Amino acid sequence: MNRLFLVTGCLLLCILGTFADKEYENHGHGHHHHDHDGHDHHDHESHQKLFTGGEVDGSEAEQQEKLRNIADKIDTDHDGQISRDEMRTYVEQRIKDQHTREADEFIGTLDPKGTNTINFDAYIKDNYGDDVKQLEQIDRSDLRSRETRRTFLTDKQKWTHLDKDGDQLLSYEEFRNFLRPEDDEDLRRVEINSIIKEYDDNNDGKISADEYLKMTEAETGQADPLGSEVDTNNDGYGDFDEFARYYLPTSITATNEETDHLLKECDTDKDGFCSPNEIVNAYSSFAGSQITDFGADLETTREDL
Repeated sequence: MNRLFLVTGCLLLCILGTFADKEYENHGHGHHHHDHDGHDHHDHESHQKLFTGGEVDGSEAEQQEKLRNIADKIDTDHDGQISRDEMRTYVEQRIKDQHTREADEFIGTLDPKGTNTINFDAYIKDNYGDDVKQLEQIDRSDLRSRETRRTFLTDKQKWTHLDKDGDQLLSYEEFRNFLRPEDDEDLRRVEINSIIKEYDDNNDGKISADEYLKMTEAETGQADPLGSEVDTNNDGYGDFDEFARYYLPTSITATNEETDHLLKECDTDKDGFCSPNEIVNAYSSFAGSQITDFGADLETTREDL
C-alpha cells in the first residue's frame, strides 16, 4: 500500500508520500492526503510513467540517455561513482521540488489574484464541493462518504490549528504547512488520530484486523488485510506509532527509505556505489520513483540537467 503523498501526499507523494490522491479521488486535490491503497510505491509501471511525465515518449535509447544525464547530475564530484550521500542529496532536493511545485499549483488555483492568503471556504469548495453541510451529516454506514466526511473534518481541525487569529485565512507559508502535515508534530497527530478515532469501533485506541478491513474499504473501495508492513510488532493491531510510520512518514524517513531503495536497485556489484551504467541498467526500477518524481528532470533540456 502506498504512503501519504500529498495536501494534508506525502508523502505523500508524498509522500508522500505523503497521503496520496486515491484516498481522496472523490473530491479533487490529494496533495496532503495519505494513500492507503497499495503501499509498494516502487511499482515498475508507475515508475516509468512518472519518469517520463506520463506517456513514454522517444526511443528506449533516448530514455536511457536522459537517465544517464540525470546520473551525471547526481554525481556531484564527477568521479563516476554515486555515493549514498550524493543519492540522498538528490532525493531530498527532488522531494522538496515536488512539494513546492504541488503547493504552487494549488495556491495558483485558490488565490488567482495573488493576495498572499488562502481562504478556507475556497479550499473546501475546491476539494469537497458546495454542499458542506451535507458532509457533516453523512450516514456512517456509507463507507466511502464516511471517509470523505472524516477527511473534511480533519482538514477543518488542521486549518483551525494553523489559523491563529481565526480569520479563516492562511498565509502561503501556513498553507504549505497545511499541505505537508508529516513534518509538523501537531498536524501529524491530528491526521493519525482522526483515522484511528473514525474506525476504532470498540474505542480501545488501536485498529484491529476487522476494523482495518473496514477502514481500507472506506478509503479505496477494497478491503485489505492488516499485514506486517503496518503491524510491525505482529500483535494483530495497528496503533498510533505504526500508523504514523506507515501512512505519514516524515520527510527525513521518506528520503532515507527512497535513497536506500534506489541504491539497492542500482548497486548490482554491491560496492556501495552506483555507477551511471548501473543506474541505466536499473531503468525500470529507478526511472519513475514516486517520491522523487524524476519525471520533472526529464522536462528540462540536457543543458539544464
